[in-house]
Amino acid sequence: MKKLTTLMALGLTCLATTVSADVLPLSWAKPSGMPPGPIDGSSVMLNKSAAGAAMILETSKLTPGHAVTVWFVAIQSPENCASNPCSPVEAMGMVEQMNSVATNAGGTVVGAGGHIRVQGFLPVGEVAGNFYDTTFTAPETSEYHIVVHDHGPLIPELASDQISSFRGGCTAESVPPFYPESSSTDGMGGPNSCITQQVALFVPPGAAAQ
Repeated sequence: MKKLTTLMALGLTCLATTVSADVLPLSWAKPSGMPPGPIDGSSVMLNKSAAGAAMILETSKLTPGHAVTVWFVAIQSPENCASNPCSPVEAMGMVEQMNSVATNAGGTVVGAGGHIRVQGFLPVGEVAGNFYDTTFTAPETSEYHIVVHDHGPLIPELASDQISSFRGGCTAESVPPFYPESSSTDGMGGPNSCITQQVALFVPPGAAAQ
């Protein structure tokens, strides 16, 4: 608890000391099966400083009663991507070229209105729960993918894993094949299918479209 409080304090400091924030709507991710495009009323505020990256996410149109997690993916070498923004395969499956960091930013259970609000902080240095053997050193120049991951209906005996891990409550088959092995073993599996539903892509200033 003390560690969590310290991280949140650092995140609030990041929000307080950065002059401006980038704000984007979330869009439907391809695995969701929904038409691509921004989701009305959704937003992610991302603030970057030398201390790390802080985000506040609000969105809706999710399935009530489902467990969801939110993920930070920071691509520290986006100039190595062939596409702009970086593709999911580049972001998650080519760590040697992209120097990516991927970790949980928070989780919750979707309420009756289909709405969630999650905030998190990604500190520089060694990142707890990072899928890769990488260190977060470029908070101000990374490309960020903020991802909403649906774990299906809440399973009481797996609830803790469903809101704090990548695979919690879900089958191994529902993990994308290009994701690292560490994502498949992150959390207790179960009968549900995990699906990436929504995403916001923050491209560094000055990045040229490919």
